[in-house]
Amino acid sequence: MKKEALIVRLFFAKMKPAFFQLSEEEQRQFMARDRANLDALGMKAISMIDCTQSDDEWEYIGVESWPSMEAVKEREKFENEELKISRYVEYKVHLGVEKSFEEYGQPQ
Repeated sequence: MKKEALIVRLFFAKMKPAFFQLSEEEQRQFMARDRANLDALGMKAISMIDCTQSDDEWEYIGVESWPSMEAVKEREKFENEELKISRYVEYKVHLGVEKSFEEYGQPQ
């Protein structure tokens, strides 16, 4: 039986002014709800990069591993319907599948 490839989600994010207009408690609640959903759907963080000191376009770049496209779709629904993320975060997302780097550029 062939193992299903992990879904990799690369995201770029920058907080919008609306996020900073929330109280500190509301910001904490937003992030806690966000994290609980990520954990519940089986997301594994591969890397989170803080670009606030070096990039004017994006504050964070993240690489995530997801167990399935169904989990990614559930995540997108949560982001749009529950978090209303586009109100608070400017972001873009790219999806792909995990691929080994072992053979890249190696002689055949």
